[in-house]
Amino acid sequence: MAYRDRKLAAPKVANAWRLPTPPPQPGGQRKPGTSNTRTEDRMAGSKIPQPKTPSSTAAATTTTAMKKSAQEKFNQVQRQHVEKARQYATEYVSSEEEEDDADAGNTRLDGIGRNDGSSTQNILGSVLKNYNGAPSDMGKTQEYLQNLLESRNAVCLICIGTVKRADKIWSCQSCYTFFHLLCIQRWANDRISMKRMHHEEQEGYYNNRGEYIPKPVLSVHWDCPKCRQEYEPVDIPRHYECFCGKEQDPAQHPWLIPHSCGEPCGKQLKPACGHHCRLLCHPGPCPPCPQTISVSCRCAKSAAKTIRCSQGSWTCTVKCTRKLDCGIHECTERCHPTGECPPCRNRSKQPCLCGAQSKEVNCFESRWQCEKVCNRPYACSLHKCELRCHAGPCGECPLGKPRSCPCGRTQTRAACSERIGTCGDTCQKMLACGVHQCMERCHEGECGSCLVLVQKTCRCGQTSREIPCSKEATCETKCKKVRRCGRHPCNRKCCDGQCPDCDKVCGKTLSCGRHKCSSCCHQGACYPCNQKSTVKCRCGGTSTEVACGREKKAHAPKCTLPCRQPAKCHHQNPHACHAGECPPCVQPCGEQNDTTNCEHPCEAKCHDAVTVVTKDKHFKPVGPWDVPRETVEVKRLPHPVCEVKVPVMCLGGHETSEWPCYNSKPASCGRPCGRLLKCGLHRCPLQCHKVTHRASTTQDSRCEPCAAGCVVPRPAGCVHPCKRRCHQNPCEPCMVSIKDKCYCGLTQVFYTCNDLYPPVEGGTDELQGRRNAVLSCGQKCIKNLSCGHRCTSVCHPGACPNPELCTKKVKVTCPCNHRKAELPCNVAKESGGALECDDGCEAIRIQRQQEEQAKEDERRAQEELANQRELEEYERKFNRRKHRERKRHEVKEQESRNLLLYILPALIVLVGVILYFLLLQ
Repeated sequence: MAYRDRKLAAPKVANAWRLPTPPPQPGGQRKPGTSNTRTEDRMAGSKIPQPKTPSSTAAATTTTAMKKSAQEKFNQVQRQHVEKARQYATEYVSSEEEEDDADAGNTRLDGIGRNDGSSTQNILGSVLKNYNGAPSDMGKTQEYLQNLLESRNAVCLICIGTVKRADKIWSCQSCYTFFHLLCIQRWANDRISMKRMHHEEQEGYYNNRGEYIPKPVLSVHWDCPKCRQEYEPVDIPRHYECFCGKEQDPAQHPWLIPHSCGEPCGKQLKPACGHHCRLLCHPGPCPPCPQTISVSCRCAKSAAKTIRCSQGSWTCTVKCTRKLDCGIHECTERCHPTGECPPCRNRSKQPCLCGAQSKEVNCFESRWQCEKVCNRPYACSLHKCELRCHAGPCGECPLGKPRSCPCGRTQTRAACSERIGTCGDTCQKMLACGVHQCMERCHEGECGSCLVLVQKTCRCGQTSREIPCSKEATCETKCKKVRRCGRHPCNRKCCDGQCPDCDKVCGKTLSCGRHKCSSCCHQGACYPCNQKSTVKCRCGGTSTEVACGREKKAHAPKCTLPCRQPAKCHHQNPHACHAGECPPCVQPCGEQNDTTNCEHPCEAKCHDAVTVVTKDKHFKPVGPWDVPRETVEVKRLPHPVCEVKVPVMCLGGHETSEWPCYNSKPASCGRPCGRLLKCGLHRCPLQCHKVTHRASTTQDSRCEPCAAGCVVPRPAGCVHPCKRRCHQNPCEPCMVSIKDKCYCGLTQVFYTCNDLYPPVEGGTDELQGRRNAVLSCGQKCIKNLSCGHRCTSVCHPGACPNPELCTKKVKVTCPCNHRKAELPCNVAKESGGALECDDGCEAIRIQRQQEEQAKEDERRAQEELANQRELEEYERKFNRRKHRERKRHEVKEQESRNLLLYILPALIVLVGVILYFLLLQ
């Protein structure tokens, strides 16, 4: 049997131990203290002894009285047991309520005070029932509603305290954050008072020209503590109003959002479209307008289409086809308003304004200027135009127009070849001070600084002396005023009265008692501590951060680790870490059922350690304030009786299980929900929960939104995962920086992963060209071609391109090495790497052959002479006569051997030459 939620299971066990129950009424309900014709049957099955029926009338009367008395006692005991069981079940359910306030206790009976998802969804459903907009438009408004229903998420940023449901609040009209009404009133009054005090401390001052500058006009306003939206003093909230402002001091209602009047909002939607918000009075901004309107597309070529008013316009698939400003090409963009065609992006070769250069530019840049100076002579033929590339005539010479002397007092017309000198009069130009004039003679260039001695007062106004007009008057007196903080003096030399803010650290101990204020020195109380403190759960395995100083008031974090407390029953009671006592064991008892003495084990919830609250029956209150004492005991309750199982489908429609008949209500099966979420990639990870349609396999309103990471595959080659949450294509470009060597291996190049592995948009050739450009260092390749010369291309991948077009000079000769020449490498390869021999080479070859033949004949003669001498010496020594035939045979054999010695090297050389030419080809 799958485990169930305690809140769902508790009401089902109100009669788990077979307490005496009254008979059913015709309406399906039971009322204690009533009986019907089957009372005798129940009495027969009860253990109360039954008297025997006598035959006489007196005995029958006595028997009837005894039955009536026994029945009254039975009904009285029955009512007591039912009340105790109901009280136990109620306490079992309400043991995890988050607050003990008396006002919140009434709302918890309806399920509104509980911090569970089903109650929140029910409330949101009742608030949004009149809204007909798209679900995607409700995101921000629904978030504010969710935060308001869960009271722990609403925190006043002024006092850092929880905003409860019964508190009076004020909501900012810009950021929609709500604060305690008293807190925002105190905040606004303090801000206005500080501005007025600062304005009173300011004084007028004299500037460097001696002019008196009065203090600025007082501008009093206060701002929101979060978004700093400025408000006027009349905007200080004086009354507690609902979110829409229709009702003051809205009353609490168990079925309405806290601080809401329950009436339609009625605010003008933004942007202003003439419609009003149809939601009930709600916090946060109004959602986009959900009304439907019929409008044509942006280009007005398609028929009207019904869209949401908040969408404003829609785009069709028709192309524009209007002529662009260039007058050549047509607009290829899709639906857009008339007259808003983009500039023509086609390229064409256009001359510059002067016509000196031409280049390929975009059509909308057809009128472009080169860097060439015009340099065409004017009509005077003495001067030339100094303007940069321009169209049309250069005009007349600017030096031929009326000119004046440097001081501008004398103006004359002269030829452009004449130079206008000074007039000799006083310059009298206004100097930089704006008061005095230049007293020098007419001169070229700028006038000097003003040296007239004037009486000037320093910035602080304490000293006065004569100094040149161009200099600023200052003194060495230090300002003794106290700065705005009220603690430190100004100490600025020659202060003009506008003392700067104190730049020292405040250093006061904050309200948390641990840290000191790190802001600049200021007046009034310091802001709350912005540090965080850690609050741990009972086992210490889970922690959360809260505002410093609120550790005691903060609730312990929800821990998912197993509880370390030993179980009070005979089971291993696995549950998550918690605060306070361990929850009751929810496992089946499993022991032999000794109540009914059946052979089945007890399948009810474990009842070894059950908390029972009893009251003193003999208690006599002294007054209405006196309440009876309650005794809380942990007891072992008897086993309940066995019951027949019936099939019940779980909440999510995953499986059908057999449950006891009295508890035959759908419950969670403990499996993952598994419904396909709206992202289309993941499934709901929650355990089996309540859904609207059990047969559906798509996301339900109660399913948990997708919070998984991105699963969209990255471009081929990219190994960096996307850090966004689950989303549809495309992912953001991968901007991870990568360092690698260029193709030639000499330089390190830096690029982003998206540069090398972008999403595939074009063809394979375009993508490969982009990668080659990224990994190329732009320098000359260091590889050698197959011919042995260095590659002339820029750093590139793979083999060097066009090795057959090498133009490096090489030396080539003819086979006889008589002719020599320098040719390009590709030409030398085409010619076989050698020159052809001419007539001179042939004559030299014949001459060399004759010389070699002569040398060979001489060598042979010498060898024959030597052999003859050796033979004579041999015959002389041994004095033997040899047969004539044998000698003739040996001489012939020797001659054949000598011939092979000459022919064999020549054959080897010939074969080598033939192979060399074959390899070159």
